[in-house]
Amino acid sequence: MYDGPVIDTHHHLWEVRNYPWLMAPPSPKIFGDSYELLRQDYLIDDLIEDFGDHNVVKSVHVQAHYDPSNHVGETQWLQGVADKFGFPHGIAGHAKLSDPEVEAMIAAHCAYPNFRAIRDVVYWQEDDPTRQAVDRPDFCLSVEYRRGVALLGQYGLSLELQGYSNQFDYFAELVGDNSGMNFCLMHGGMLTSDDDATFDAWHRALEVLVPFDNLFVKCSGANTYSPIGTARTPEQVDRQYTALLDLFGADRCFFGSNFPVEKLNASFDQVMANCWAALASRTPDEQRAFFHDTAERFYRL
Repeated sequence: MYDGPVIDTHHHLWEVRNYPWLMAPPSPKIFGDSYELLRQDYLIDDLIEDFGDHNVVKSVHVQAHYDPSNHVGETQWLQGVADKFGFPHGIAGHAKLSDPEVEAMIAAHCAYPNFRAIRDVVYWQEDDPTRQAVDRPDFCLSVEYRRGVALLGQYGLSLELQGYSNQFDYFAELVGDNSGMNFCLMHGGMLTSDDDATFDAWHRALEVLVPFDNLFVKCSGANTYSPIGTARTPEQVDRQYTALLDLFGADRCFFGSNFPVEKLNASFDQVMANCWAALASRTPDEQRAFFHDTAERFYRL
């Protein structure tokens, strides 16, 4: 069992007063509609308590839909937390990449030393409004969005790329056209179900992304599509992560917890246990790459 240093590349912190979606009555989300557990402050002490004794030495905070009138306010707050407590070491913030004025916001984020990436989700799947963050599946190839992505490359930032298997062909074009910057395919490629048909379609769709060595995979949010209060089996997580590691290798895959959202289904101990099981047959070097080294390199931590 791996017992070396761990980097958690996907967690959130929040004071609920700054997050309108947490202040509002619960409504359907991709992870469900019964999330009272999340509607309370989740601060650095809470995160470190959840880390427990798992030797998490560094972390990356990913934007959590802060007050939309002040996206940079989240980065400013997190930098203050990092300066005081040491965590998080990296920050992925939000900017609307299709906005004609997006460069000013990117530059404002970059004023903070821990800033590393932007997440502007483009997921779209047919027949489910909760899975439609944009108005069409190929939105990432729009002229406006492409312009914003190109600016990220100019600022030395990476893109947290979040979408479904029906969009991977579009992602491949975007990644291929921006070879000078890095992309992270979030939440293990957003596998929505463990039935064989869904898994096989997802697995086949991933192949188009394999040739691009600037595309990395964040193995996080394993229970995003599990009914709240239930967790996938270790065998199900193993099948997904084994597929990703076989395709992309440990030098392009890394760990993320998605806490506290993942707490709706599993403890940090359970998340780690499932990852240990999925990596059990890998070499020590592969395990260290997955849990630490690849993330350290990708996020420049």
